[in-house]
Amino acid sequence: MPRVSHRWCAAMLLLATCGRGEPEPADLQALRLPTGALLSPDGAWLFVTNSNLDLGVKTSTLVVLNLRALDQAFAEPPAPADAELSSVTPCRVSEAMSKETGAEGQEVVECDERYFIQREHSVRLTSGAGNIALDRPIGDEGPWRLLVPSSLEERAVTWIDVLREAGGIEVDCGQDAEGECDAAHSLQRLGNDPAAARLPSDPARIFVDREGYRFAYLPHLLGARMTLIALDAEYGPKITDITEASEGFFATEPLGKGVLAGGFAVDQRACDPDDPPPSTEGCTRPLLYASHRFWPGVRLFSVETGRDTIARFGNHWLLGVNPYAAGDRPFMGEVEFLDPEVGDRLLAVHTTPPSLSLVDTSLGPSGEPLNDPIDSVALCHNPNLLAIHRPKQGEAIAFISCYSDDEVAAVALGSFSVIATIPVDDGPNELVVDEARRKLYVVHTLASTIGVVELDSASPRRLQMIRRIGLGG
Repeated sequence: MPRVSHRWCAAMLLLATCGRGEPEPADLQALRLPTGALLSPDGAWLFVTNSNLDLGVKTSTLVVLNLRALDQAFAEPPAPADAELSSVTPCRVSEAMSKETGAEGQEVVECDERYFIQREHSVRLTSGAGNIALDRPIGDEGPWRLLVPSSLEERAVTWIDVLREAGGIEVDCGQDAEGECDAAHSLQRLGNDPAAARLPSDPARIFVDREGYRFAYLPHLLGARMTLIALDAEYGPKITDITEASEGFFATEPLGKGVLAGGFAVDQRACDPDDPPPSTEGCTRPLLYASHRFWPGVRLFSVETGRDTIARFGNHWLLGVNPYAAGDRPFMGEVEFLDPEVGDRLLAVHTTPPSLSLVDTSLGPSGEPLNDPIDSVALCHNPNLLAIHRPKQGEAIAFISCYSDDEVAAVALGSFSVIATIPVDDGPNELVVDEARRKLYVVHTLASTIGVVELDSASPRRLQMIRRIGLGG
């Protein structure tokens, strides 16, 4: 059954907690309303943010799943559906799946997440934690730096260093004995100045520059604002620019339908030094695309290098229908370049009407990208997030999570057609492709689980959810 919007659900979760008194500390070995996930560069760990969208506990958390331990557990025969789980037997056949008609051979194996999360790897951070972006501040051999925006209470961007040790990792955000990250690892004000402007409300999805420019970009769902973060400041990351609402970085709803304005996601077009768009000034500054949330298109922008401020370019309409016919909002979700090393094709998720567009971003006669939609395919309801499976052999596939329908759409990018709609748990959100294992991780916010979808083309279970991390509520 279709479900109402994520934002409405979050509001209802907040209302449900009113009058409960002081909440308990967040569990450091559990999945609870997870929202973001990131695969470690070595493929050994899955970092997950627990959002605490209902404010039912004191804070959000970042937890780390040991994927190699999960590999070993999944390699063993699972316990029966009604079995009690333990560190010796952490996985069983899902009871719900085993009772379904014709489920034999189609079972889902579920594992208790507690046996794959170490307490010392978990930290507590500001409530409303969202996606996780990865920075490599001193190159491939240095620590992994995670940046996590939080949207509730003391909104902030928390930065967390993950240090690699022999046989494991150490997670560091200046946390105390209870795992709470310290103030020095929390970006809340412009220039880290206590008297300066606050980080605006409703931070959306943070994106770290991948072309060597040392910035991260954070659109805001409401207020028409964009935040710029310099990654190489003296004492860690620092907010260096916040656009004013009056500047209208993000457009309001089209044709006078309303006054909402905000952004959702950012991606970056590659720059060829032999054929650079004029807006990049010879590839000396980035060319970025930000999706509007309430206007059917993207904003192009850059950074004034040396000044560490945002430079705005034009808006580009991507919707091939009359916005009056859409009948709902928001309009746009995630954007991602099909080949990030080339940048001549962009995938754009349209939340309303639910669809995926292919956009020609090759350079036109002016030397700037054309930004012309060339194809579109309808999707399940309320699509937002996107991940691309790029196998070494075979057709690339885009996966799009449809939050309202509890489904993930699979779009073959050669034929640009939907080849599967995959049933998953409640509230599919972040998607992470694990190319080495040929798996897709699906973060289920409402179910408080992570699904594992088979991507191996040789498997009879290809494009089916075969495993579940977490037992849910």
